Amino acid sequence: MVVSLAGYSAMDVISILQKKRQEVTDFRVEVDADRADEHPRVLTEAVIEYHVTGKEVDEKAVLRAIELSATHYCPAQAIMAKGFPMDLKYFIYEEGGELVISRVYEPSDQ
Repeated sequence: MVVSLAGYSAMDVISILQKKRQEVTDFRVEVDADRADEHPRVLTEAVIEYHVTGKEVDEKAVLRAIELSATHYCPAQAIMAKGFPMDLKYFIYEEGGELVISRVYEPSDQ
């Protein structure tokens, strides 16, 4: 389930960034999820991290891509968000590896 969450969301975000003509040279999504101690060991919370590397990637474009994935396009996230809390974080790196921005996505960031 966690892999589907990462996959669906990743496809949404990178597709939107490409449509916004962002020059992304590397992109990855990582998900860390906790599960209940007792069976059926359901997911209890998750953190999704978006790592975007490119040439002068616009933070507003990344925020909008994450927002659209979270609120409109990602079926896995829509379903799972009803069952447990999710934190969304994003990291923007300049090509060459320098971290430019590291933030937690908040709906009020729009």
